[in-house]
Amino acid sequence: MNRNRFFVSLIALFLTLGSVIYLSGRPLPEVVEKRLDNLPYTIGPWEGKDFSFDKLIIDELATDDRVARNYIDRNNNYIITLYIGYYGTKKGGRTGHNPNSCYPSSGWNIISDTSTNVNEGHGSVNRLLVKKGDTSQIVYHWYQDGDKIIQSGIEQNINRFINKVRLNRDDGAFVRISIDGRSEGAEETLIQFGRLLMPLIAENWPVEKEI
Repeated sequence: MNRNRFFVSLIALFLTLGSVIYLSGRPLPEVVEKRLDNLPYTIGPWEGKDFSFDKLIIDELATDDRVARNYIDRNNNYIITLYIGYYGTKKGGRTGHNPNSCYPSSGWNIISDTSTNVNEGHGSVNRLLVKKGDTSQIVYHWYQDGDKIIQSGIEQNINRFINKVRLNRDDGAFVRISIDGRSEGAEETLIQFGRLLMPLIAENWPVEKEI
């Protein structure tokens, strides 16, 4: 039995080593088309308006493509803030920033950290309720790979590894949407917006190619 286990372990080691050698010899694809700018400014009853970050924040985020917009509901004046940060294969497909760290460092208290479902059959997303003084926000955030919704960093790492082996790519995006938590119907409004947003991100996914 021990001898069988030894040979199984040895085969697994050689397969892993072979995979590493194979992957290291393949040229990494580059982002050749940044398509997230094509994300519609009109989504349902919401009209979007771009906003910008300070250059220090832009440099720190170091995205390959990004969207930062406030979407205003022309019927009820709800404001939803959207941020998408896309990272190509060369940058490892993910950000090093996490809302669970970023909000407290900006003076927000995390009141609750749970999950919720926006689109049935597409997986859950992370849900934060944060508060600063008298202001509160409901925040949804997740990772996205095309039309795939990924909740945790561990899940994303597994997805990136599979994509790297199968497709020689492991790009991905971090997505965050938030709304004033004091607004009546805020939760349902955020769900409705997220439900419309997810397929639009997939439709405007950046293009990578081996060059």
